[in-house]
Amino acid sequence: MHQPNVFISYRRTDAIDAVRGLYFQLRLRFGSRQVFMDVSGIEPGDVWPDRLQRALTKASVVLVVIGPTWLRATDQYGRRRLDETGDWVRQEIEQALRSGKPVIALLVGGLTVLPPAEALPEPLRELRNRQHLVIHDQSWEDNVGSLARLLVDSHGFHPSDAAVIYPTPEINLPALTDGDLDAALLTIPRWEPVESAIPRDYPRTRLELRRGFRFRSFKDAIGFLQALVDPINKLKHHPRLENQWRTVFVYFTTWDVGNRITQLDIEAARLVEALYEKFRAQAESKAPQ
Repeated sequence: MHQPNVFISYRRTDAIDAVRGLYFQLRLRFGSRQVFMDVSGIEPGDVWPDRLQRALTKASVVLVVIGPTWLRATDQYGRRRLDETGDWVRQEIEQALRSGKPVIALLVGGLTVLPPAEALPEPLRELRNRQHLVIHDQSWEDNVGSLARLLVDSHGFHPSDAAVIYPTPEINLPALTDGDLDAALLTIPRWEPVESAIPRDYPRTRLELRRGFRFRSFKDAIGFLQALVDPINKLKHHPRLENQWRTVFVYFTTWDVGNRITQLDIEAARLVEALYEKFRAQAESKAPQ
């Protein structure tokens, strides 16, 4: 069965953070093979590479990301890039419009209206007759969600099976204040707070408690993960887990209250710490002398 694909057209000097966030979000929602964004270096004057031609031909939908400097970008001689027939961004959009593919302009970085027709090269003016969406920083999650629903409802995309499914929120605890968190960390000195982007919810972040555990072997690392199952299920507060060969990383956050650290995360970390000490003692007793 044919899988729809999206091609992201953008200019590297324009709203690159928004472009990367969009790419990250769409890959998480639909899978890495369904989203193309060229991330290799492009030098002015380079011949349009075959990989772009193939990706654009394969694409079901083309997203044109337009930020504050998209229209005014110039080359080293001060010439506007969109006016150059060899400009790669122009070539991408021209070919997409000629092909009849769905082309959706995405306005980012504070833009709310498309460039006027007189500001666009004649071959790109058709872009104004195509659908466009505004993606605001302050409502990024909702706006990207609207784009994803559009791709599903109108263009045959299917959400990735790898999408995280959360249960109904059940916990109503306050997030720890900075002072309370600092005091709690003194009781679990090997744990640290870390902040990272929330998959599918860029640019929102999560604050987690993290601790790495190193074992004698990969078998021991997996054995420790198995030893966590029953106690964690009884606690009813589940961690995010990562395994890299002999190392296990355990993360706790209370997503019910906005992915912040609560007292429940502190208690869960203490439980895992105790389980680790017990597991390590048992593993050492079984090790060859």
